[in-house]
Amino acid sequence: MKHFLAFFSLALALVACSKAVLPGNNSFDDPQGDPGAVPVVTDPITVSSPEPKPGSIQKISLTPEQQDFASAGHAFALKSLALLYGQGASSFVFSPLSLQYALAMVVNGASGETAAEITRALGFGSDVEALNAYCNLLMNQLPALDEKVRVKLADALVLDSNYPLLPSFVKQMEEVYYAPVEYMSFAKKGEVADRINEWAHRNTNGLIFPFLDESALDQVIAVILNALYFKAPWGKTINGTMFLPDFTLERETFYKDVGGTSKVNLMRTSFYFGYGRQKGYRMVEIPYADGKFAMYVLLPDAVGKQGLKQLVDALEKASWKDLTKSLTYSTLVNLRLPKFETSSRFELSPMLQALGIRQAFGIDAAFDRMFAGKGSFFVSNVLQKARIKVTEWGTEAAAVTAIMMASSPGPGTAPPPEADFFCDHPFAYVIAERSSGTILFEGIFTGE
Repeated sequence: MKHFLAFFSLALALVACSKAVLPGNNSFDDPQGDPGAVPVVTDPITVSSPEPKPGSIQKISLTPEQQDFASAGHAFALKSLALLYGQGASSFVFSPLSLQYALAMVVNGASGETAAEITRALGFGSDVEALNAYCNLLMNQLPALDEKVRVKLADALVLDSNYPLLPSFVKQMEEVYYAPVEYMSFAKKGEVADRINEWAHRNTNGLIFPFLDESALDQVIAVILNALYFKAPWGKTINGTMFLPDFTLERETFYKDVGGTSKVNLMRTSFYFGYGRQKGYRMVEIPYADGKFAMYVLLPDAVGKQGLKQLVDALEKASWKDLTKSLTYSTLVNLRLPKFETSSRFELSPMLQALGIRQAFGIDAAFDRMFAGKGSFFVSNVLQKARIKVTEWGTEAAAVTAIMMASSPGPGTAPPPEADFFCDHPFAYVIAERSSGTILFEGIFTGE
């Protein structure tokens, strides 16, 4: 089996809610409370993303330049994971790929140092056209790899009708990112929120709902959206189904990284998984469906002794390419993996600024390749909501990312304030497409 070149993006924030699934409790409690009914939208946002036939290609082939993109993104990713974990010890799930797409769309409308900071942070140099080609390739090929795996990427732009976009920018969005451009009156914030929430619900199979409320739209004139949905059964073992519910150990002790314990349900199986040992931790590769996608679990050796922190510190200095190349398939792995469900809500602006994207958030931002009108346009906020469910059947995960943009009449106007392998102990995980190394989701599970 081939190793993958990983693309980890960035993230940050406040994780709103996460929980392990225990007997008789398989529902998802949204951190915002009762989500209510999906709004009825008379003219819903058009979905124009490609729907390729699953299984129509065998692998994703990257050019040498695109392999460099993935390699640079990987180094950035490990630093991002460390920064994210440093914000708190709670479980979280995050989609670097969803954020990558939202930022890639925005950079097409930027120029000068505003654009350079974004492309540098993503690890793509200064070649926006190459970035577009890479994103377009993944949008067309990721969903086409495995007929048993459902992958959906969707983009959209919702704008105040008083702020038209340049025709050249609209063309890029429609042709490269298949993103419909929708104009509305942002004076009617409730209607705008309903329209976006209905789109998020429709493009994540209902996993992400509601995505935002109308208060998030204060002083906003544009919302750049990406949604990512993933659903895949586990691969088969020699004996058939990978995880049988009858073998799941219920209410087993889970040893927390900072001391204390909780109770989780541990799924069990034995198989010749990809397996590797590094100083202080081990790694296992768990395939989905026909093996085109996999979950990678990184488990510290230390139990209840800051093992997760030691793992994250080690990964920050490691080469992901070397880690995956080190996996062998000759060890019978007796795997115990928690059955869990996690939901996260992120406010990503501080993380992006810490990682070098600064000018985009100020009144000196240059988005002259995006808007047709005069004025100062800047990113006011970046939001993501993500959710993952891991059960005996497989994995279902989704994320929606929104980049909010605002406008001021010109210099001197301040932007609005910003809202600041017996896996019985904490571990990190990623979900990736194996031939290209594209990482769709990443996270940490702490037993909470």
